[in-house]
Amino acid sequence: MDEDESLCIGICIIGEDGRCEGCGRTEDEIYGTPAPAETGAGPAE
Repeated sequence: MDEDESLCIGICIIGEDGRCEGCGRTEDEIYGTPAPAETGAGPAE
């Protein structure tokens, strides 16, 4: 979805039902799923 097609109307309040009161999307729909945490192993040598 392009920025011009965003459902966001600038009211970012997540209600008790887990949906944004402005656009009606869930937090996962707004922010996406978080990336997996890094293991901290560092680069292979």
